[in-house]
Amino acid sequence: MSYPPDPNNPYGAAPSGDYYGQKQQPAPGYGYPQQQPAPGYGYPQQQPYPAAPGMPGGGPQQGMPAQAVTARVLLFVAGSLWALMGLLMLIGSLAAQSMLEEMDVADSGEAVGVGLLLFLLFGGLAALHIVPASMFGKGGTGARVTGIIASSLNSLVALLALLGGASDGNAAGVVISILWTATAVVTVIFLAMGPTGAWFNRPRY
Repeated sequence: MSYPPDPNNPYGAAPSGDYYGQKQQPAPGYGYPQQQPAPGYGYPQQQPYPAAPGMPGGGPQQGMPAQAVTARVLLFVAGSLWALMGLLMLIGSLAAQSMLEEMDVADSGEAVGVGLLLFLLFGGLAALHIVPASMFGKGGTGARVTGIIASSLNSLVALLALLGGASDGNAAGVVISILWTATAVVTVIFLAMGPTGAWFNRPRY
Protein backbone atom coordinates (compact mmCIF):
# COMPACT_ATOMS: atom_id res chain seq x y z
CA MET A 1 0.00 0.00 0.00
CA SER A 2 1.51 3.36 -1.10
CA TYR A 3 1.34 6.50 0.91
CA PRO A 4 1.31 10.05 -0.45
CA PRO A 5 4.68 11.75 -0.19
CA ASP A 6 5.31 13.79 2.85
CA PRO A 7 5.71 17.47 1.94
CA ASN A 8 8.03 17.99 4.93
CA ASN A 9 10.35 15.20 3.94
CA PRO A 10 13.51 16.80 2.38
CA TYR A 11 14.44 13.50 0.72
CA GLY A 12 11.18 12.98 -0.96
CA ALA A 13 10.55 13.67 -4.59
CA ALA A 14 9.81 17.31 -5.27
CA PRO A 15 6.64 18.10 -7.07
CA SER A 16 6.59 18.75 -10.79
CA GLY A 17 9.61 16.54 -11.42
CA ASP A 18 12.06 18.36 -9.06
CA TYR A 19 14.60 16.14 -7.35
CA TYR A 20 16.64 17.02 -4.28
CA GLY A 21 15.17 20.49 -4.20
CA GLN A 22 16.53 21.49 -7.61
CA LYS A 23 14.26 22.30 -10.47
CA GLN A 24 15.11 20.45 -13.67
CA GLN A 25 15.74 22.81 -16.61
CA PRO A 26 13.79 22.10 -19.75
CA ALA A 27 15.71 21.01 -22.77
CA PRO A 28 16.59 23.68 -25.30
CA GLY A 29 13.94 24.17 -27.89
CA TYR A 30 11.01 24.21 -25.50
CA GLY A 31 10.42 27.86 -24.77
CA TYR A 32 14.06 29.05 -24.92
CA PRO A 33 15.22 31.42 -27.70
CA GLN A 34 16.92 29.57 -30.47
CA GLN A 35 20.39 30.33 -31.75
CA GLN A 36 20.31 33.03 -34.40
CA PRO A 37 21.03 31.79 -37.92
CA ALA A 38 24.26 32.74 -39.55
CA PRO A 39 24.27 35.75 -41.86
CA GLY A 40 22.89 34.89 -45.22
CA TYR A 41 19.89 32.94 -43.95
CA GLY A 42 17.13 35.50 -43.75
CA TYR A 43 19.31 38.48 -42.83
CA PRO A 44 19.73 41.29 -45.37
CA GLN A 45 23.14 41.27 -46.95
CA GLN A 46 25.28 44.33 -47.35
CA GLN A 47 24.72 45.89 -50.73
CA PRO A 48 27.81 46.51 -52.87
CA TYR A 49 28.68 50.06 -53.67
CA PRO A 50 27.50 51.00 -57.17
CA ALA A 51 30.22 51.77 -59.66
CA ALA A 52 30.20 54.90 -61.74
CA PRO A 53 28.62 54.69 -65.21
CA GLY A 54 31.18 53.83 -67.84
CA MET A 55 33.50 52.06 -65.37
CA PRO A 56 33.86 48.27 -65.30
CA GLY A 57 30.88 46.89 -63.42
CA GLY A 58 29.04 50.20 -63.57
CA GLY A 59 25.62 51.04 -64.88
CA PRO A 60 24.76 50.85 -68.55
CA GLN A 61 25.95 53.68 -70.73
CA GLN A 62 23.41 55.88 -72.39
CA GLY A 63 23.06 55.12 -76.08
CA MET A 64 23.63 57.50 -78.96
CA PRO A 65 20.87 60.15 -79.04
CA ALA A 66 18.34 60.14 -81.85
CA GLN A 67 19.66 63.39 -83.29
CA ALA A 68 23.14 61.93 -83.67
CA VAL A 69 21.78 58.72 -85.19
CA THR A 70 19.75 60.66 -87.75
CA ALA A 71 22.67 62.92 -88.64
CA ARG A 72 24.89 59.87 -89.04
CA VAL A 73 22.45 58.21 -91.44
CA LEU A 74 22.10 61.41 -93.48
CA LEU A 75 25.89 61.74 -93.69
CA PHE A 76 26.19 58.18 -94.96
CA VAL A 77 23.47 58.78 -97.55
CA ALA A 78 25.01 62.06 -98.74
CA GLY A 79 28.48 60.50 -98.96
CA SER A 80 27.17 57.55 -100.92
CA LEU A 81 25.42 59.87 -103.39
CA TRP A 82 28.58 61.93 -103.86
CA ALA A 83 30.58 58.76 -104.51
CA LEU A 84 27.98 57.57 -107.01
CA MET A 85 28.02 60.91 -108.82
CA GLY A 86 31.80 60.82 -109.03
CA LEU A 87 31.74 57.33 -110.47
CA LEU A 88 29.12 58.32 -113.04
CA MET A 89 31.22 61.33 -114.04
CA LEU A 90 34.25 59.12 -114.61
CA ILE A 91 32.29 56.58 -116.63
CA GLY A 92 30.66 59.37 -118.66
CA SER A 93 34.02 60.97 -119.44
CA LEU A 94 35.43 57.67 -120.67
CA ALA A 95 32.38 57.15 -122.87
CA ALA A 96 32.69 60.71 -124.20
CA GLN A 97 36.35 60.18 -125.00
CA SER A 98 35.56 57.03 -126.95
CA MET A 99 32.92 58.85 -128.97
CA LEU A 100 35.23 61.79 -129.67
CA GLU A 101 38.00 59.47 -130.83
CA GLU A 102 35.63 57.82 -133.28
CA MET A 103 34.79 61.27 -134.60
CA ASP A 104 38.52 62.09 -134.95
CA VAL A 105 38.30 65.04 -132.60
CA ALA A 106 41.76 66.35 -131.72
CA ASP A 107 40.99 67.32 -128.11
CA SER A 108 39.33 64.03 -127.15
CA GLY A 109 41.61 63.60 -124.12
CA GLU A 110 40.19 66.64 -122.38
CA ALA A 111 36.95 64.83 -121.65
CA VAL A 112 38.79 62.25 -119.60
CA GLY A 113 40.68 64.97 -117.75
CA VAL A 114 37.48 66.77 -116.82
CA GLY A 115 35.83 63.53 -115.77
CA LEU A 116 38.82 62.54 -113.65
CA LEU A 117 38.85 65.95 -111.98
CA LEU A 118 35.16 65.70 -111.12
CA PHE A 119 35.65 62.14 -109.91
CA LEU A 120 38.36 63.29 -107.48
CA LEU A 121 36.27 66.24 -106.35
CA PHE A 122 33.13 64.21 -105.73
CA GLY A 123 35.16 61.41 -104.16
CA GLY A 124 36.68 63.88 -101.71
CA LEU A 125 33.22 65.13 -100.76
CA ALA A 126 32.08 61.55 -100.31
CA ALA A 127 34.99 60.81 -97.97
CA LEU A 128 34.32 64.05 -96.08
CA HIS A 129 30.82 62.73 -95.28
CA ILE A 130 31.47 59.01 -94.79
CA VAL A 131 34.62 59.16 -92.64
CA PRO A 132 33.16 61.28 -89.78
CA ALA A 133 29.89 59.31 -89.92
CA SER A 134 31.81 56.08 -89.37
CA MET A 135 33.48 57.61 -86.29
CA PHE A 136 30.29 58.60 -84.46
CA GLY A 137 30.50 55.58 -82.15
CA LYS A 138 33.97 56.27 -80.71
CA GLY A 139 35.00 59.59 -82.20
CA GLY A 140 35.29 62.82 -80.31
CA THR A 141 34.54 66.42 -81.11
CA GLY A 142 36.61 66.29 -84.31
CA ALA A 143 34.16 63.89 -85.95
CA ARG A 144 31.26 66.18 -85.06
CA VAL A 145 33.01 69.31 -86.40
CA THR A 146 33.98 67.51 -89.61
CA GLY A 147 30.38 66.40 -90.07
CA ILE A 148 29.14 69.96 -89.64
CA ILE A 149 31.65 71.24 -92.21
CA ALA A 150 30.72 68.52 -94.70
CA SER A 151 27.00 69.17 -94.29
CA SER A 152 27.52 72.91 -94.64
CA LEU A 153 29.37 72.40 -97.95
CA ASN A 154 26.66 70.00 -99.03
CA SER A 155 23.93 72.53 -98.27
CA LEU A 156 25.83 75.24 -100.16
CA VAL A 157 26.15 73.09 -103.29
CA ALA A 158 22.49 72.09 -102.99
CA LEU A 159 21.46 75.74 -102.72
CA LEU A 160 23.45 76.62 -105.86
CA ALA A 161 21.81 73.71 -107.67
CA LEU A 162 18.42 74.94 -106.50
CA LEU A 163 19.06 78.43 -107.86
CA GLY A 164 20.31 77.00 -111.14
CA GLY A 165 17.29 74.72 -111.53
CA ALA A 166 14.91 77.56 -110.74
CA SER A 167 16.52 79.83 -113.34
CA ASP A 168 16.34 77.11 -116.00
CA GLY A 169 12.72 76.25 -115.21
CA ASN A 170 13.56 72.60 -114.48
CA ALA A 171 10.81 71.49 -112.12
CA ALA A 172 12.31 68.07 -111.37
CA GLY A 173 15.69 69.65 -110.64
CA VAL A 174 14.04 72.16 -108.31
CA VAL A 175 12.31 69.42 -106.31
CA ILE A 176 15.50 67.37 -106.01
CA SER A 177 17.47 70.45 -105.00
CA ILE A 178 14.90 71.35 -102.33
CA LEU A 179 15.12 67.87 -100.79
CA TRP A 180 18.89 67.98 -101.06
CA THR A 181 19.08 71.34 -99.31
CA ALA A 182 16.61 70.32 -96.62
CA THR A 183 18.48 67.14 -95.68
CA ALA A 184 21.80 68.98 -95.56
CA VAL A 185 20.38 71.72 -93.32
CA VAL A 186 18.72 69.16 -91.04
CA THR A 187 22.06 67.35 -90.69
CA VAL A 188 23.77 70.57 -89.62
CA ILE A 189 21.01 71.35 -87.11
CA PHE A 190 21.08 67.87 -85.56
CA LEU A 191 24.87 67.95 -85.25
CA ALA A 192 24.71 71.33 -83.53
CA MET A 193 22.08 70.30 -80.95
CA GLY A 194 22.90 69.82 -77.28
CA PRO A 195 22.31 66.05 -77.01
CA THR A 196 24.65 65.42 -79.93
CA GLY A 197 27.32 67.65 -78.37
CA ALA A 198 26.95 65.82 -75.05
CA TRP A 199 27.40 62.50 -76.83
CA PHE A 200 30.69 63.57 -78.43
CA ASN A 201 31.93 65.18 -75.18
CA ARG A 202 31.07 62.18 -73.00
CA PRO A 203 33.85 60.76 -70.78
CA ARG A 204 35.64 57.73 -72.14
CA TYR A 205 37.29 55.13 -69.88
